[in-house]
Amino acid sequence: MKKNLKISISIFLLCVLLIAIVSFILVSNYKTWERRFERNINEYNLAILPYESDGSVEMKIAKFTLSNENTESLILSPYEISSLILLTSKEYFDKDITVRRVYVEPGNFRWNIYMEFVYKKYSVWFSVDINKDDMQTAQFYITDIKLGNYSLGRYFDLVYQINTGIANTILTVNENGFSGRYLENIELMEDKIVVKGSRY
Repeated sequence: MKKNLKISISIFLLCVLLIAIVSFILVSNYKTWERRFERNINEYNLAILPYESDGSVEMKIAKFTLSNENTESLILSPYEISSLILLTSKEYFDKDITVRRVYVEPGNFRWNIYMEFVYKKYSVWFSVDINKDDMQTAQFYITDIKLGNYSLGRYFDLVYQINTGIANTILTVNENGFSGRYLENIELMEDKIVVKGSRY
């Protein structure tokens, strides 16, 4: 009986030790990635709390929506997208969890969007990649969601669920005229995103 108890305790302690070692390695790798990532941030594409909008982005969106032109384009910079995400995130999280920083890393046909979530004294960066092919459509998609440098996309069908949500949202917006325009095309460029819409 005592021998079995000692074996059980030994196995339990070994499991605890292994979990502690794996956790230490994961956290260390994340911290190394975080330092390298934050050193390479382009400050011009970074939005930080506290943030107060000057209204310019809202005016652009209003002009796009209310324009009398048959075809209108909405052009937003990476910083403007970061700011919009930061402002919008306030509506979806409670006071204990906040998005403190949003960073957009633009590129042709692919943008990476990073969001720093803060809970009490802890913070962590999540990111998604936004991809758009060169076809004339408003559809875009993600291929992964990450916590730091760790991929989460293959777990829980996250990528599929998010892509399905994106497709359904664009379809709903276009069918019900929520944006005031039919969204024809979205282009991801090195320095801007261009949304093209036509009047109903």
